Amino acid sequence: MRVTPQGVIQSTHIDNSKSRPAVPKIAQRRGSGPLGNTLWHYDDPTAIADGVSIGPSEVWGAWTLSGARLTTHAITGNGTPAWSFSSFGSGNSGVAASKGTHRSGFMESNAAGNDFRQHGFTSTSNGTPDWSFQYPVSDPNLPAGSRKVAMSGDGNTIAAVVSDSVTQNSTLYIFDAFGQVLRTWTDPLRMDGVDLTDDGQIALVTQDNQATVFVISSTIRFSVAGSGAGNIFYPISGDGRVFAVGGFNFDVYSWNGTTYNRVIHFTRPNFWFGGASTVSLDGSTVGTFGANYANGWLSGEVYLFDVASGNMLGSYPVSGTGAYQGTPIGARSNANGTVMAFASWGTQFHDWPEVMVFNRNVQLIGQINFPGSAFSVDVDRSGQYVVGGAKAVHANQFGSGGRIELIQLASPSPTPTAAPPDCDPYGDSNTKSDTHSEA
Repeated sequence: MRVTPQGVIQSTHIDNSKSRPAVPKIAQRRGSGPLGNTLWHYDDPTAIADGVSIGPSEVWGAWTLSGARLTTHAITGNGTPAWSFSSFGSGNSGVAASKGTHRSGFMESNAAGNDFRQHGFTSTSNGTPDWSFQYPVSDPNLPAGSRKVAMSGDGNTIAAVVSDSVTQNSTLYIFDAFGQVLRTWTDPLRMDGVDLTDDGQIALVTQDNQATVFVISSTIRFSVAGSGAGNIFYPISGDGRVFAVGGFNFDVYSWNGTTYNRVIHFTRPNFWFGGASTVSLDGSTVGTFGANYANGWLSGEVYLFDVASGNMLGSYPVSGTGAYQGTPIGARSNANGTVMAFASWGTQFHDWPEVMVFNRNVQLIGQINFPGSAFSVDVDRSGQYVVGGAKAVHANQFGSGGRIELIQLASPSPTPTAAPPDCDPYGDSNTKSDTHSEA
């Protein structure tokens, strides 16, 4: 993990390490923390759980490196996969599941990085894709991953971004639930990630340091430059009214009926806010896990903000020691922002949990203590379940193997929240020309 004036560069080889065995083995599990009840965990001896996503009654896992595949696990089961799927058996993969239906989108690329495919599944697919699509472009330097695929909450739309190593262009693909390509958009600025609204009508595309709001039925409606690129992903609310932009600063934009205005601007010296930011589905709450790159990523702080007022709700600092970087790597929220989870690589001595879960008062209400580094996290709509995916050892160590672990938050559980209503924040009366507008 290297910091430049433009942003953060994460080594693509840090977790690509099959030559040495994992030490200690993942079976040597540390005791669970007191916050949250571990329902089950599933270990793999070779692959890394690079992506996890929760549906209404199942957990989807995207595994990378040797043994790369998609797995699905019943929330009420014992962690054993109901079935799995892979075209290649090795390489990289990413998954995104619908929060309201039993559908998921699975992206995979082979080990050589010259074959990219998109698949659609339901929980009852039994290892056979409902549909498949082979991308006409590929880029070995930008493999498949869970940040590059998103699914709408209603399960009717999948968005994915891929790059072309020849032209250096990137393309946003929009699929319906049956695999038909509804829309594509190609741009020379690299696309690193994508997020979708609940109704699938708006995509937020991470383009290096630029956040681009793309309306599926028309085209670009808003774009704004962030404060650095690399190890970065921009989230949008389920109704499309609020999105966050990380980097050296943390900025939040809110729709006022005509355009997006910046309503929160937050920064700290030597902090990076690009890797772990989230927006609640209803747009009420945003959170970010910032880390201090000046001390080797050995300290950081979780911050939560109320969007309507712009006020900070509180923060939770962490610090540690050792030779390994505690880099924040992912964040997710439930529907109304009362449960927010943050994942990080953790430190050499596990000075803080690799997955930390907070309520809106920024109190730690759940945690997952992985033997190695967390690589992914997700929360269900109600906030009752939190899942994490990890590598068997720290990301800075050579080793293979991984784990998916599901916890249920301790009683009393958060009250389930209904899905936000479908919403087009632009509306027919606010249609704008196909030009960029800056806040």
